[in-house]
Amino acid sequence: MSGSKVSARNVMKFAGAYVACAIGSGFATGQEILQFFSGHGLASIAGTLVTTVLFSWCGGMFMKHGYEKQLQEPSEIMGFYFGSKLAKFFEILFQLFLYGVYVVMIAGAGATMAEYFGLSPMVGCVAMALVAFVTVILGLTKVTDILGSLGTVLIVFALGIGLYSFLSNMEGLSIVASVLPTLEITKIQGGWFWSSILYPGFNAVVVIILSCSMGRFANSSKEAFRGGLFGGILFGAAILAMNLGLLANIEAVFDKSVPTLVLADAISPIIGIVFSVIICCGIYTTTVPMLWGVTRHFAQDGTKKFVLIALGLTALGLLLGMTNFKTLVNIIYPFSGYAGVILFGFIAWREVRGVRAKQKHRKTTQKSQVHLESLRYR
Repeated sequence: MSGSKVSARNVMKFAGAYVACAIGSGFATGQEILQFFSGHGLASIAGTLVTTVLFSWCGGMFMKHGYEKQLQEPSEIMGFYFGSKLAKFFEILFQLFLYGVYVVMIAGAGATMAEYFGLSPMVGCVAMALVAFVTVILGLTKVTDILGSLGTVLIVFALGIGLYSFLSNMEGLSIVASVLPTLEITKIQGGWFWSSILYPGFNAVVVIILSCSMGRFANSSKEAFRGGLFGGILFGAAILAMNLGLLANIEAVFDKSVPTLVLADAISPIIGIVFSVIICCGIYTTTVPMLWGVTRHFAQDGTKKFVLIALGLTALGLLLGMTNFKTLVNIIYPFSGYAGVILFGFIAWREVRGVRAKQKHRKTTQKSQVHLESLRYR
């Protein structure tokens, strides 16, 4: 592999895949954006910029390190970041958080079906759990790969709906500061700045394994890094657009489980229907890898043990997914974010050590060359 070759097409491909990893029911429904950003008022606009910088940086690092280490087992990246002593602990911890995200996906499907189509939340929960279970035990990875492209579609819709909702009601921003204190809105505690750090932290926990694995197939570390970096910028742009749309219409969406559908339906009932389908597909593409990843941690694909564990996790996830969607997002995602913040520290530490090692190697090489030159002229 070339050490400096960069293909613009590959950079875009990696960026799109990175975004698809991060897309799920929380973002698609707007509930994440409402709790982590919009609920904190106009200051959240600055928060989206903080999130974009952090998410772009960790995306670039994940893919760059994935390329440099060429790890055969995806989980080995945990050993690289945390060291052999702490790797197992964080691997188990991250698996718990991934399962928590799976539960949120199930709840998100139920909330979407209930809020837009007027069905019982149980219908959406059961349908999503069932489809995900069947996909996992049959190993229909091609289906997930095909639907994974919906991540890009979702970003385009999110940008469009957010910007349109903002531009068509810009005066709504002028009353946010006075209206927000009067609304009983569920939001992440700690203020806008802390929320803007926790959000990419939570997403980092979700995307670390897959993004590091993708980086392995880049042509160079530069190409891998740019793919993750650009993916983070795209995701940040979608967050900003969605946040502006929600802020401008805060009185209409503050108490909704699926605020993005309120915005989409206000544009056109047809767009509302189309977006509700896209949301469900986006939830599916996140639900399947979450369930597969946790199940695969305990058993090999295709074995009876794998099927039984997947069935048990599905049943438990369905039970937990009956909890209020907004409540689940408010509890599970911030805790995952704390783990992600710790991960940021280890990533930075590893990168600094790597740079120092390269500098030391370069100096040693230069000294050796000087020594050889001096011997040559003796």
